[in-house]
Amino acid sequence: MQPEQLQQIKGYYLEAAEAHLQLIEQHLQHLRSTLKNPDQVNELCQAARCGIVGGANLLPISQLHIQGIHQIGLCLVDCVNLIQQQGLLQVDQRLQDLLMQVFYALKKLIEAMNEPSSLTDEQVTQIMSKTESKREQLKAHLKGLIQRSRHKSSAKGEAASTQETDTPSLDDLQSLIDELLQDR
Repeated sequence: MQPEQLQQIKGYYLEAAEAHLQLIEQHLQHLRSTLKNPDQVNELCQAARCGIVGGANLLPISQLHIQGIHQIGLCLVDCVNLIQQQGLLQVDQRLQDLLMQVFYALKKLIEAMNEPSSLTDEQVTQIMSKTESKREQLKAHLKGLIQRSRHKSSAKGEAASTQETDTPSLDDLQSLIDELLQDR
């Protein structure tokens, strides 16, 4: 392909990416309500996976830059899918903050392509390494939320089954009353 064609492809990608980034940001900022609507979750994941990650393969940028977009974009998609699959998971402020920090790294990688100097591989590596720790924190926090959610639901289930087995029947109560009356 000619350099002009490559620049044109990059321009189309950046124009579409801007709309996708706005959509992703909006859904992440309102994550609790987004998760209640399967269509919005699908819209968020499609914008990240297809709009951002998928289109990056066609860009005239370094493989490292493409790899960074892939890793960060797919991390967001995987986390949102996991949160949705858990159903009763409580989205707390820490989770939302970590998701936004990861998102802003993705946004930085994409927006830097608009700049004439663009990002060097070294700068991309720095962004990716900073984001790696945030992604690890995000995964660890998400894992903890899932464990707490499972623990709460299993504790509720145990409490319900304990109540069912510990609740004496009328016959048991009558036997107990009879025993107490006989002891007098």
